[in-house]
Amino acid sequence: MERIRQLRKERGLSQVKLAVMADMDPATLNRLERGTGNPNLKTMERVADALGVEVADLLPKAPRRSPSEPTLNDALGEERRLGYLRAWRAFVYKLIQRWEETPPKTAAEVGVVSDTMQALLNEGAFQRPPETLTTRNSREASEWLDLSFLFRGIDRLNKIADAVQEDAEAERRRATFREIEGRMAG
Repeated sequence: MERIRQLRKERGLSQVKLAVMADMDPATLNRLERGTGNPNLKTMERVADALGVEVADLLPKAPRRSPSEPTLNDALGEERRLGYLRAWRAFVYKLIQRWEETPPKTAAEVGVVSDTMQALLNEGAFQRPPETLTTRNSREASEWLDLSFLFRGIDRLNKIADAVQEDAEAERRRATFREIEGRMAG
């Protein structure tokens, strides 16, 4: 990931020095920087801690989309859309599992929920379901099932986050969730 390399260089660190600080093999860090590694969350957390940033800061920032650009719904075929929904659902449920074992302690840790909800909302992932789903349209039924699980997972994350965060950022997160809820309900 280019962002890791950029932050490392800004701090005047060599790959070896950062790898030592992150308690990892320098070859692993090299693969991460080149984008050929497939890091797990723990690895990303170690690198982020060593650089003094949040995990989200290591990821490339998506450019803001203009209203004329296609959304996820427009640009992706149905199969890819379903795949993305399942990936988001897996991410949300893994985060739930992690937070239930070790609840977040800071507003910064909770920020990933706001970012996730906003990204999904911006891409048009949430929309009102059709009035009826027929068994003949199994793809549509599968999509709504995945979307429903994703929504329930985000609701659970919000409840865990509420125990940690009571500030203006928490209200922004709750408002985003209410908007998602409104789109799901129609």
